[in-house]
Amino acid sequence: MKKKTACSEENELLNANAIKMTEAPFGKSDSEDDIVEDYDVLAIRTPCCRNRTGLEKFLMAAMLVAFVVIIGLAVGLTRPILKEEKKYCKSKECIQAASSILENMDPTARPCSNFYQYACGGWEKKTPMPPGHHMWDRFQQLSEQNLYVLKNLIEKHELKTAAEKNVKSFYESCMMTTNQDVDPTLRKFRDLIKNVGGWSVPGPPGEETTNDTWLFNVALESIHKLGAWPLFEIKIEIDEYAPTQKHILKIDLGETNLPSDLFPVPRTGTTPLSTNTTVSTTTPTPVKVTVNKDIAEVKRVFLDETTHLLMFFGLTKEEAATKAQNLLKLEEAIASISPNMPHSHDPNSLYNLKTIESMETEYPIVDWIQYINSLGFRVTGDDQVVVLHPLYLTRLSHLTLDYMSTNNTKQILRDYMVLSLIRSIKPYFDPRVFDFEETEEDSMVVPWERCAFYTNQALGFATGAIYVHGTTQADSVDKIERLISYVKDAFKDYLLRKFWMDDVTKQKAAQKIDDIIEKISYPSFILNSTFLDSYYKEFVVVPDDWFKNILHWRNFQLTTNNRLLTEKPDRKHSWIRPPVTVNAFYSPIKNDIIFPIAMFHLPFYIPGGPLAMNFGAMGSVIGHEIAHAFDIQGRKHDNTGKLVDWWDPSTAEKFAITTECMKDQYSKIKIQDYTVNGNFTLDENIADNGGLRAANFAYQMWVEENGAELPLPGLNLTNYQVFFISYAQMYCSKWSNLGLLKHLLTDKHSPGLARVNGALTNSKSFSWAFDCSYESNMNSRVKCEVW
Repeated sequence: MKKKTACSEENELLNANAIKMTEAPFGKSDSEDDIVEDYDVLAIRTPCCRNRTGLEKFLMAAMLVAFVVIIGLAVGLTRPILKEEKKYCKSKECIQAASSILENMDPTARPCSNFYQYACGGWEKKTPMPPGHHMWDRFQQLSEQNLYVLKNLIEKHELKTAAEKNVKSFYESCMMTTNQDVDPTLRKFRDLIKNVGGWSVPGPPGEETTNDTWLFNVALESIHKLGAWPLFEIKIEIDEYAPTQKHILKIDLGETNLPSDLFPVPRTGTTPLSTNTTVSTTTPTPVKVTVNKDIAEVKRVFLDETTHLLMFFGLTKEEAATKAQNLLKLEEAIASISPNMPHSHDPNSLYNLKTIESMETEYPIVDWIQYINSLGFRVTGDDQVVVLHPLYLTRLSHLTLDYMSTNNTKQILRDYMVLSLIRSIKPYFDPRVFDFEETEEDSMVVPWERCAFYTNQALGFATGAIYVHGTTQADSVDKIERLISYVKDAFKDYLLRKFWMDDVTKQKAAQKIDDIIEKISYPSFILNSTFLDSYYKEFVVVPDDWFKNILHWRNFQLTTNNRLLTEKPDRKHSWIRPPVTVNAFYSPIKNDIIFPIAMFHLPFYIPGGPLAMNFGAMGSVIGHEIAHAFDIQGRKHDNTGKLVDWWDPSTAEKFAITTECMKDQYSKIKIQDYTVNGNFTLDENIADNGGLRAANFAYQMWVEENGAELPLPGLNLTNYQVFFISYAQMYCSKWSNLGLLKHLLTDKHSPGLARVNGALTNSKSFSWAFDCSYESNMNSRVKCEVW
């Protein structure tokens, strides 16, 4: 039998008359899968009967009765022999999978009306929003489970190496702050404030935090060295135009508290905000129709949080509220000059190479040579940096000089910078430290979770080694590699069938898929204790002093990161996140994909579990990351990660047209009172849709090669239905109103409901699997398709 490709569809298994799949132009696809043609079965009729005699009629009636009796007896006698019990998969992994699916779905919901509710209704009903969170989803839920495992490994096991002992000391110093008296922490904060130049909030005798000789440059350098980034950020990244050769310094936006999308761009006295952007100005913001109401809510939250923070340092409520209002005005001014960066899909427009000498005159916010060298670098005026947002830096320079012109506004700028540092450190502490009179018990993250989380962030390679030694998930690497292989083949197979792509671009795209570097589970070097001890030798962990350990961690990050500037990038071995991370990653500048060990659990994966579930969930995650290589930004990097135009112009133009359908589709999705921004989330939506489709084809390939799996017990679902439910159940989530608003304004991923229903309405395979009619919500006649 001829082997089928990834594009052979499941409909062929059911209907020999299936029409061959055709591809409609530019993203509005009439078919993702084979379309089963509707046709009428012609009734075969005999000529009109002649008249029968009475005897003939009697004999015919007798024969008919006898025939019916004989058939009835035959069926009755043979039924016990013909009856065959339906077989199900009864392995422990299949039972676990079936149980997980059943407990998280809502079988009373109609899958063709709202599949998210059908797949996730049970999870939403039984899962409360944990304390201290404004949103909760399956990613966070699994992360909490993994952190609990890590917590027990740290607390109950003997840790022998120097790096492992640092993990234990770091974690224990954090746990000791629980229910600790507030005064020692407050004194340490005041000492820190004094060390960075002070602010306008006076401290008690002996703990003064004001300083009459405040210097802007010195204060900014001190705060930036501690890992807080008011006004702007300097960082080291791989050079997009020489990704295998060097790193380069980049100047980026600073940390802000107000999303720039909600504030108007200055229209007078300045150059238009985005001279190179390709984004339409008509794209809606991801907020309610009453935008002013959302601005008011964001401002209210900022003012409340800032007022309470200032009261913690000794101001009265009235004094704190007045200062908070002044700080809000500065935050609004910074937000209004900030570009809507999330809407920029053109990496070329962000690469603005400048000599440091030229920056001195173009952006006179600081003495750039002195400032950069103060952070531990060695640069001259001839050295080059990349300025990601030149217009912002120009406007920021003017704004900063304006605020430095009077004592009152200078004081506001000074307080803004110090508060940026305080806000960056605040999350490491129990909320009651800062707001102990008003923080309720049900609004706090449990101490062990907070401490395990930050320990994993600070010493991620060491915690990864502890986790690997203490669990069995590392055994899944071979199976994950096999999943990746299938999904890669499927993605490449249907990419090569895209009629709107020219042959040369297709072949280069296929080569890019082949050259993607796969990083699975954890980097092997973390199991080398000698390496880990050496890597962390400059990270000094002080027993019983959590505050000092936070500062030591930040100093370690700075010195470790600074070394990159003199090192060549290492595509093959670099690892950007701790292995105990529930997420997956694609880097366009490295052309690599990373799947940490912490993901190899439900709802993403069951070791040895049913392939319908593993392809539907983990397979879609794999496909999602591969699709990022060909989204708006990823497609502009070649197979080595270099930023280069390797697409035929005509093909690039047609690609842009395909994305319009999806942009419009998601911009119409409403969640609660909000609307998704289809332009802001476009890259992630392309990846969701392409990843689901690749995983679907990959699973079909597996079935064609290996035969159908036994269905799961107790569900009355086909394997293809299990596939789509498994995809959906990864994205079950809950939101507070404020949490949803913040997500829509700052996160490029669509909320869970949109990720599920948006992608599945574009899938013909889904509609076939659940027999959704064209009149149903989940079977849109227009199917948006990029990949």
